[in-house]
Amino acid sequence: MNYNLTTENITENYGANLLKQRGIENVDLFLNPQPCSLQDWKDLDNIESGIQLIKDTINNNLPYALIVDCDVDGFTSSTILYNYIKFLNPNKEIEYFLHKGKQHGLEDMWEKLQEKEYCAILVPDAGSNDSQYAINLNVPILVLDHHILEDDYLANNLILINNQVSEKYANKNLSGAGVTWQFCRALDEVFNINYSKELIDLAALGIDADMMSMLSYENQYIIQTGFRNINNFFFKVLVDKQSYSMNNKITPITVAFYIVPMINAMIRVGSMDEKERLFLAFIDGEKLVPCNKRGAKGTMELVAIESARECTNAKSRQDKLKEKIVDSLDIKIHKNGLLDNQVLFIRLDDEDEFPSELNGLVAMQLSVRYNKPTIVARLNDEGYIRGSARGLNKSELKSFKDFLNSTNLFEYTAGHDNAFGISINNSYLSQFHNIANKGLMNIDFGVNVYDVDFVRQAKDTDLDKIILDLSRYEQVWGQQNPEALILVKDIFIRKEDIQIIGKNKDTLKFEKKGITYIKFHAKDIIPLLNQYEEMRINLIGKGNLNEWGGRQIPQLFIEDLEVFDSALDF
Repeated sequence: MNYNLTTENITENYGANLLKQRGIENVDLFLNPQPCSLQDWKDLDNIESGIQLIKDTINNNLPYALIVDCDVDGFTSSTILYNYIKFLNPNKEIEYFLHKGKQHGLEDMWEKLQEKEYCAILVPDAGSNDSQYAINLNVPILVLDHHILEDDYLANNLILINNQVSEKYANKNLSGAGVTWQFCRALDEVFNINYSKELIDLAALGIDADMMSMLSYENQYIIQTGFRNINNFFFKVLVDKQSYSMNNKITPITVAFYIVPMINAMIRVGSMDEKERLFLAFIDGEKLVPCNKRGAKGTMELVAIESARECTNAKSRQDKLKEKIVDSLDIKIHKNGLLDNQVLFIRLDDEDEFPSELNGLVAMQLSVRYNKPTIVARLNDEGYIRGSARGLNKSELKSFKDFLNSTNLFEYTAGHDNAFGISINNSYLSQFHNIANKGLMNIDFGVNVYDVDFVRQAKDTDLDKIILDLSRYEQVWGQQNPEALILVKDIFIRKEDIQIIGKNKDTLKFEKKGITYIKFHAKDIIPLLNQYEEMRINLIGKGNLNEWGGRQIPQLFIEDLEVFDSALDF
């Protein structure tokens, strides 16, 4: 069980000092962010031009065209802008467009947009690199985005508001929903209203879903304020539906694990009718629509309730389809000897018929199954292989994306360190494998390497204090600010101290010195523990408080462990 200790020795104020070592100077403000944590919207380049466009067109008889990007950040961005415009002018017509696949911005829409006259085209969470399409449209185009600008050329009719290219805007980890919400704050000031505060929950959801950094004061303000004040009816319905799984806690981690996957599943595998209902649920969740539930034909249901049910079904369909795809790709992997390479690179053929929206999920599943960084991509007509890459977060290779960039062979790698999209010319594939096999030959991807924040002996008297203190910080953990990992050494227990619980009898539980240790899905480990009458355990886990009968019982959820026969300790 390999680990790196990422902090200097912390012996008091455990959570606060951990945050300080992660670069947070004002811990109190970070934990309780205030409006001063928000950057001035004036620091976004071109925002005045965007404001003027809305002022000039809000009462125009022509409709807006709204392009809804195909992920949670895109849906929330468009909902924010749609509802804000409807608040300014309830009678304003807004025609919205949903992508059929994984397209973004104008790339699959520009020809259709020529069929009708609009006063403006609105593109939240996309469009920064769409000037090649924008020049074909004789209408102003407002882009509210956070993606990297790949080309300096901008069409004359495109108004780009993007935190990445705004030199004064310090928070480069604001998502599309965050940029759109800042734009609405600017409109508040211009129109002398305060409606943006009603939409901050959607900005929080978009930022969380897009895995933006939780080490940003601004992001903390938006997320903490938004999750405390959920106004969107559909968001409320989803939280209610998942409240048991979320343990009635709305945090960046619980939302990312239990809410975001439901919406993403619908966007990936839902029909166009279902995706239309999904967006309608966001913008007008209390609207009545025909119920499609089995046995309820002819009845009406609130679209938020209907779409939440459909999202649950879509998640189930997606998971079954993902497993089917992974099993089918196993044949290709072994037939072609793909496991001989350090990077599992699966180039999809015509026979591999499944939606490209599932590339990332499939790559992630295969990377876990084979303990290899994995790429699942398809060769296009231009000779480029494009798809999704997934690294192993707990491996020695901390950024699969950085490694791919270091080869200088990829047209692009776009996304996070270990979850991103790729493009490479097919002619470079053999060269890539040669570089990767040599460069990664000394890394054993089957061995997890954990970034540990605290190391303690089981007998140490402050272990329960660490767990108790860290529990106060659960609202701030998230991307780039992960939950603290604790390594506990030398836990001496007997076989009879171990409980095997749960419906499937695969949950391991034992107690030592007032702390409960739990590992879920432990079927592979249980036989190992049964070998010894007395044993010594080292483990890595995350702290948790179990409140029961008015008592707070410190727990550690085990991530990994190693077991030794204590009879051999001498």
